[in-house]
Amino acid sequence: MNLLITGGLGNLGLWLTHYFLDRGEYVTVIGRTEKVIINNDNYKFIACDITKQDDLELAITKRYDFCIHTASYNEHFQAGYKARALSINALGTDNLCEALLKHGVGKLIYLSTFHVYGASGGIISELNAISPVNDYGLTHYFAEKYIEKRAKTNGLNFCTLRLTNSYGCPRSIDTDKWYLVLNDLCKNAYENKKIVLNSNGRGSRDFIWMGDVVKTISAVMSEEQCSNTFYNLSSGKSLSILDIATFVKQAYNESFSQDLPIVVNASDKTEFSELIVENKKLLDVINIEFHENILLEAKNIFKLLESK
Repeated sequence: MNLLITGGLGNLGLWLTHYFLDRGEYVTVIGRTEKVIINNDNYKFIACDITKQDDLELAITKRYDFCIHTASYNEHFQAGYKARALSINALGTDNLCEALLKHGVGKLIYLSTFHVYGASGGIISELNAISPVNDYGLTHYFAEKYIEKRAKTNGLNFCTLRLTNSYGCPRSIDTDKWYLVLNDLCKNAYENKKIVLNSNGRGSRDFIWMGDVVKTISAVMSEEQCSNTFYNLSSGKSLSILDIATFVKQAYNESFSQDLPIVVNASDKTEFSELIVENKKLLDVINIEFHENILLEAKNIFKLLESK
């Protein structure tokens, strides 16, 4: 099986790349820079900027059985985010579709986000109205619509997965995703010997283990029902930021035999609604069990930080 993974050296992308290489598949990764070196006879890296159509057409010169599209610009705190997010997340996705269709592709798997719903509380299913409240959610929704356009006009076979908050130990110490919740809490605990929360920690999110994400993607690829449609990709349960901090505290205590204090912003009186991102539609077509591996991954992150 020949796979193309955009952003395959990124945070989730590396989990996918290693997963499929370990299965003996042929994996080609497209990315702006080769920031991680992978030595595997079945692996190929192509430097490419998906915002440039000419680059993509030079990079994609054959048919792929599947393309897993993870490349996106998510650093909303960076200056000029709006323009870059539109260029990469939305227009870059349409560029990718056009390049893929020149040679054909079995199925495009697109990693979108549950932020297209614009909801921070309550129960979210695929029936919820689309109402993004930021450029992150909006540009991913634009990407979804570009893909749907290509399906209608060019017969592109696709499956869109609206991902919640995936977590897992970075596969590289040089990751640029240390701002993600679990990574950030572990890094700050390691460097400061304590966890300081700027909030009261009561805000809840759906956290899904990257190991389950890659297995779900693998299952969706070969499931015929998962064509020209979209699913929430979530664990189906929520944890508060304080819950995650407590897992990090336990991992730190067990890793270093030292107690780790958690300091909560007691002056923050914000009330939060519980968030539930339903995954029933997905589980009706694939058989997968979701795991809670926050403690294990926190320990792995501490090992990674120790290795530096």
